[in-house]
Amino acid sequence: MFSIKLKDMDTKDMKLFIEKIPLLKKPLYVLLTILYLLSLTSLTVLFFYFADRIEWWGPILSQGIMCIIVSILGHLHFRFASFYRKKYKDLAYQRFFFVFILPYLVTWYGCFFHPAFITGDKILPIWAQVILVVVCLLLMISTSIQIEKAGFSMVTHGMDVFTVFPEETTIVRGKIYSFIRHPLYFALLMGGFAMGFISNTWIGLVIATFQIIPSILIGFWEDRELITRGGSDHKKYIKQTALLFPIRKLPGFLKLLLLGK
Repeated sequence: MFSIKLKDMDTKDMKLFIEKIPLLKKPLYVLLTILYLLSLTSLTVLFFYFADRIEWWGPILSQGIMCIIVSILGHLHFRFASFYRKKYKDLAYQRFFFVFILPYLVTWYGCFFHPAFITGDKILPIWAQVILVVVCLLLMISTSIQIEKAGFSMVTHGMDVFTVFPEETTIVRGKIYSFIRHPLYFALLMGGFAMGFISNTWIGLVIATFQIIPSILIGFWEDRELITRGGSDHKKYIKQTALLFPIRKLPGFLKLLLLGK
């Protein structure tokens, strides 16, 4: 029953997403979008490739710079959402998507995967490495499943459609959101740690933690944006829940992730 409902929701969300970017209904613009995405990805990969080879500290420098870029893009896309809405009206998200969302996603996922490609002396025995990789990936997957169950769509919410058109949705709360306010960033952190354990180097593990920078900053800016929508209710919600790590509610949080309830 849940899988059928989720499938219907995904179809509806994808339809809404395409409606907000009418250019994607045309094959030529789909191809151009793919080429644009590949170009952004290539630039990100080339940046890491050359910066990582400066010295042993190159990966630390490159990951730090990229996390700052992600944070800046995250801040700007919240700041300019209403401006795009006023200026471009129904086509606001289409422009917003190409100017902010794609660069934002590419650079963040660059930070996400980067630790896995660090080479060097291994610091953990292979059995410990495998266990930690599997645990982190399972936490990431379980968190993502709970996010979808709570009503957060990776297609619309995840692509920030409602940052431009906030009146078209309600604020997602309940279930996993009763423990932490930004479980998507928590999932990315867990996946990032998995990438660090895949590299099994001390530099890979160190730079995997750098995703905490955009996670906290963008989570804070997202809360500010949600306060404009939810007012005192969201302020109260902030006091009752953790940003990323539910220390006080950890047993219940782990039970939800591991047992699904």
